[in-house]
Amino acid sequence: MKVAFLALAVSIAFGARAFALPSVVEPNLRAEAVVSGLDFPTTMAFIGSDDILVLQKNDGKVMRVHNGAATAVLDLNVDFNDEHGLLGIALHPDFANNGFVYLYYTESSAAGDSSNAAAANRVYKFHWDGSALALAQVSPILSLPVTPGPNHNGGVIAFGPDQKLYVINGDLNRNGQLQNFSNGPAPDGTSVIHRLNDDGTAAAVNPFSSLGAPLDQYFAYGIRNSFGMTFDPVTNKLWDTENGPNSYDEINLVEPGFNSGWESIMGPDSRNTNNAPQDLFVIPGSHYADPKFSWFNTVGPTAIVFLNSTQLGAQYENDVFVGDINNGRIYHFVLNANRDGFALGTLTDTVADNESQLAPFVFGTGFNGVTDLKVGPDGFLYVVSLFDGAIYRIVPAVPPLTIDTIAFPPAQIGVPYVEDLDISGGSGPYAISQTGGVLPPGIAPTATGIGGTPTTAKKFKFTLQVTDDDGATVSKQFGIQVFKALAIPPQTLRIGRAGKNYKAALKATGGKPPYQWALKNGSALPGPLILTPAGQIAGFPVSASSGPVTFQVTDDLGVIQETTLTLTIN
Repeated sequence: MKVAFLALAVSIAFGARAFALPSVVEPNLRAEAVVSGLDFPTTMAFIGSDDILVLQKNDGKVMRVHNGAATAVLDLNVDFNDEHGLLGIALHPDFANNGFVYLYYTESSAAGDSSNAAAANRVYKFHWDGSALALAQVSPILSLPVTPGPNHNGGVIAFGPDQKLYVINGDLNRNGQLQNFSNGPAPDGTSVIHRLNDDGTAAAVNPFSSLGAPLDQYFAYGIRNSFGMTFDPVTNKLWDTENGPNSYDEINLVEPGFNSGWESIMGPDSRNTNNAPQDLFVIPGSHYADPKFSWFNTVGPTAIVFLNSTQLGAQYENDVFVGDINNGRIYHFVLNANRDGFALGTLTDTVADNESQLAPFVFGTGFNGVTDLKVGPDGFLYVVSLFDGAIYRIVPAVPPLTIDTIAFPPAQIGVPYVEDLDISGGSGPYAISQTGGVLPPGIAPTATGIGGTPTTAKKFKFTLQVTDDDGATVSKQFGIQVFKALAIPPQTLRIGRAGKNYKAALKATGGKPPYQWALKNGSALPGPLILTPAGQIAGFPVSASSGPVTFQVTDDLGVIQETTLTLTIN
């Protein structure tokens, strides 16, 4: 695909919406909107739960999407001609502590955004302070060519499991040695996946480290153009997508020193009639490998991601998902046992030649120009739609089964205890069982939670499991502190004397302090004596009296006990 963003942008702008509303082939899944109203969004990064930084290609704005609302947190001067613009974002591996954010964009030489004043494709480091992004250092981490272009800029950046920064740049329509013209211009940083330290220096043990600059920065080369790069969470190996010219878009497993073959070869070698890969330009230590999957008819593959989650079902865990810009589709691929290729069923030559052969891999449709796929902190699959100006989320058609109760309140011996679990999602009715730990004796699971009358004072820890009507389960650990029974021990009030100051203290045991004392309705102290909430009787009685007084004590759990004592004033 030669021109992705620009050509499709024109067709959308001047015609009716060409795509259906997003849908997922799997009937138990659905797409829902997270945010809309974005302006040509290209990619995103999660900085927290329900907190996303999203890049806008043409106006150079970084938008923060939080709780469904989008606000600008940075505005860069970008050149947006064709595929130029704000294209890539990566969070530092220690982002939680240092707040560093890396951005790839086509920097404009003009005072503002431009359409034909590109200075270079560059990666800069920024700092996130919780509300805005600011430049962390003036000089770029990496500066790459931008001419002749104006397409094939690449722009995807990512930190790998090795804590190194990977940056893809396309061929920019050049015909050099990195595009496999042996007699062409020397390596210039185009058609390359760069592997860098977080300060922009060449990472150690890169495949061409011994050859010096600039080759010591290169991890792979021979790449026509790529909008997708990710790492297998099981093997830590790098995968990418690559756009073909008129045929043979690719998904590649990118081993160190990989030569993807452009401009001599696209698609598998068996489909090419020239002498590739024998005629490829060979950097010592490099190697060619066929794609793991190819589209014969170009779809413009973009983002690629491994779903390292079971939130969409255990059958999708650690599978590959790929988006495309041309059709707004999402494709699903299952890895083989060695995780070095795909289990493609009857597709023995790894090429989908037509819609019939491609159909088994279509997972979702109608996303109107997919530019990014990410797994969110919640484990669901998020989709950036360039032309809808939206982010979608793929979730179960029935919300997932969850236990929303955070904690149970304390209990008390001899006091009936009933608490419901706050269960949501799944398919009711639910069954509740104890699967671990020890429930307080006297308390057991009920149809809606737990209940009973505890008999033993102690702190108990236990695990409850909820099973819905479809057999889905969710478990959560809880604790309950059981207090001794609230009691008023036997006691007598001292005898007072009229005309002299009087003091006495009431006592309680068990329960959960603090205690609150009060007179039972209908009871009264001889005036002008008073009872404080702390259980102190005090005052200056003026006359002799004697009679019963009923006192009540309430503990912090709301349990009440009472006693009747005789108060005598001589």
